[in-house]
Amino acid sequence: MKLSFACLVLSLICLGIPGQVASKKLINCYWGTWANYRPGEGKFEPSNIDPFLCTHISYTFFGIGDSGEFRSLDTWLDMDDGLGFISKTIALKQQNPNLKVLAVVGGWNEGSAKYSSMAADPGKRATFISTTLAFIQQHGFDGLDLDWEYPAQRGGAAADKANFVTLLREIKQAFDPHGLELGIAVGASEATAQQSYDIPAISQHLTFINVMTYDFHMALDGYLGFNAPLPEVEASIDYWLRQGAPAEKLILGIGFYGHSYQMADSSQNRPGAACIGPGAAGPWTRENGFMGYHEICQNNWQTVFDAESQSPYAFQGNQWIGYDNVQSIEIKMKLVDSRNLGGAMTWSIETDDFRGLCGETYPLLKTMNRGVGENVGGGGSGGGGGGSGGGGGSVTPTPTPTPEGGGGGGGGGGGGGGSNENCSKDGYFLHESDCNKYYQCAGGIRYDFQCGEGLYFDNTSKICNFPSEVNCPY
Repeated sequence: MKLSFACLVLSLICLGIPGQVASKKLINCYWGTWANYRPGEGKFEPSNIDPFLCTHISYTFFGIGDSGEFRSLDTWLDMDDGLGFISKTIALKQQNPNLKVLAVVGGWNEGSAKYSSMAADPGKRATFISTTLAFIQQHGFDGLDLDWEYPAQRGGAAADKANFVTLLREIKQAFDPHGLELGIAVGASEATAQQSYDIPAISQHLTFINVMTYDFHMALDGYLGFNAPLPEVEASIDYWLRQGAPAEKLILGIGFYGHSYQMADSSQNRPGAACIGPGAAGPWTRENGFMGYHEICQNNWQTVFDAESQSPYAFQGNQWIGYDNVQSIEIKMKLVDSRNLGGAMTWSIETDDFRGLCGETYPLLKTMNRGVGENVGGGGSGGGGGGSGGGGGSVTPTPTPTPEGGGGGGGGGGGGGGSNENCSKDGYFLHESDCNKYYQCAGGIRYDFQCGEGLYFDNTSKICNFPSEVNCPY
């Protein structure tokens, strides 16, 4: 009897008891599929996705017709008689059977008017729901993410707020028998949320709520600002919690990009200084006022980590950008933990350094995973940028590797490849004359890096550490 009881207890510990075991946090990877059309190393395809770094992949975007019918916006890219991106993405579940793939309908470019009309009309709602369900089942998606930007705004109607609740309730009723998930992406700020969402009511019908805690500032403001300053991120999440959104359904949004600016006076480069318009476009994303992290990390601009916003900014000449890097994302992931949120999501994976051009592959996405306790291996976290000039700020050194240079990856962009000096074998090695620096050899090519301020590279453990813990030969 005692042996049987012990076996039972051991089985319950191993198998887990519902409600008594901490649930796995969600890491939702939004993916802008049009990155397929970007040039050179900015091109992103399903084969570039690491299916073990995401619990969910949100495939964007689908749209609706005037009658409410669900439809592909790029059939050549999506369907098997073209590039077959849908089937190639669904096939990633063969590598990771726990992966969920969601179809995302809407987005900024789809606007609000068609969704307002659909939600207000019982016939159009029925058409939307039936065609959506058929599409999802035909292609093997695990659910829907409804990204209506935004109810009661951008050409919508005041009745959208109530109609949105009705729409979500009817979708859930159709989805539940098939075990399909239903999420939404929502405007984060109190001003947007008050106008668009009945938060307690919509929360009843949703698997999760992706809170788009970014795009707080851009060049239209007329001054230099951060994409996602921590105080505004915290205020938005706390507002949703106060209004009755269950913490376990809230998913914190993290941007893998920055908003760029053209400074009015290049000597006035502190946050809040005047700008005269958006910054120059990046080579791959090719959009003024915007750069992906994979572009930022290669800029080698002067970089500062701002203590108030807990975010980095970088500048060179009359160009300025505010963004997120490894250090700021580590801080944001602590917010997920402190508020007991359901997880985090990113917009979007194809603007992370997915090729590892500045160091490790997917440094930002891996930081998110580490923040929820996932062991994804590889390098690290830490410093707030390569340099401390031009406007103050602070850097909190962390004993892990950080790339050298300006802008990104917890210490800025990599020092660049191209040399094969001292690269007879692959791996990480101490710099020849400076314990604060190290380099990586990969495929016979050398990439130079620098630890955070006040740290030394430990050639034994291959991490940046405090000088007292490192035997520096110089």
